[in-house]
Amino acid sequence: MKKTLILLIVSLMILCGCTPADNQPEEDETPEKTVIRLALNNSGHILNSIAESQGYLRDEGITVQYVHVNNDAEVFEGIRNGTIDIASNSGTNLPLQQISSGLDMTIFAGYLLTGCMPIFARVETKWNGIQDLIGKTMACEPNMYAITGPLLDMGYDPLNQVNWYETVDQMDRITAVKNGDADYGLVGTGLNYEVISDPELKIVCYAADILPEYSCCRVEALTSWINENPNTVKALLRAWIRAMDYYYTHHEETVALTVKQTGISEEAVRAYLDNPRFDLNTGPMKTAIERAWKYMFRLGLLDDYAKSINIDDHINTELYKSALDKCLQLYGDDNPSFYEKLQSQYARNN
Repeated sequence: MKKTLILLIVSLMILCGCTPADNQPEEDETPEKTVIRLALNNSGHILNSIAESQGYLRDEGITVQYVHVNNDAEVFEGIRNGTIDIASNSGTNLPLQQISSGLDMTIFAGYLLTGCMPIFARVETKWNGIQDLIGKTMACEPNMYAITGPLLDMGYDPLNQVNWYETVDQMDRITAVKNGDADYGLVGTGLNYEVISDPELKIVCYAADILPEYSCCRVEALTSWINENPNTVKALLRAWIRAMDYYYTHHEETVALTVKQTGISEEAVRAYLDNPRFDLNTGPMKTAIERAWKYMFRLGLLDDYAKSINIDDHINTELYKSALDKCLQLYGDDNPSFYEKLQSQYARNN
């Protein structure tokens, strides 16, 4: 009798043009905030530039407002005081150091998996490998774990066996090498052209050659902001995922957009956009973050508070996976191989 009654109810629902699932409320994905304040330095944000120009942000009902910064100190001060919502261009080492000092941030996506960060020297300098840094002066901060981590794995004590020439301005690293104050130097992706175009210098290798998929720039925000705005985060990530698809299929258009956004020359933009090491990737890449945390912990580059931290508590992969699944559902047929690649990459690294 009970079974017959259930069948009767289902039959009536079908006759009325509905199914049991129709009675379930759909998930509300309306963004909690429609304006997102993103820290922006002089290297720009290619994915967001594409998302703006192609209307992907508009499709999601959100707007990104740039907060221009001169250095990373301004980025994290802005996050602390609430004038910046999201940072994406401050590497992985700096967010991890901020977390280790007690700033409750969460990494939830990526921007660059690897960038064009050149290790350079004067033209007459010979290069045999990363071990050549031992006993020499390196114009860079030792928290650049893409260098110090592999040296540590080789059995060296990089913090003490390399003389670290630290500067506030990365351009000063170039000057230090040219003047002989440092034997080698490393600068960020945005200064790649300054090294390439200088006849007194040569690039001996890139950070990505030393530590593949080292996790260049992650995307982070206050944990409280993420928890209060999960739909906003997913909307932004959907727009950026679509922008990454566009990036890989519209290279020349992307060059033009980047020149427009940054105001730097086309030659300077092509110095990194045309380099295969420049690897845009929106995924959190949890395994790469965990590796970076372990390196920095072993090197003593984290605050003592880090001993009480499980870094996995500051990595959110679920919001990105939700955004990726939605994009696959809505846009997967447009470029199946692209979305298959992202799904496979997520499975391996998150």
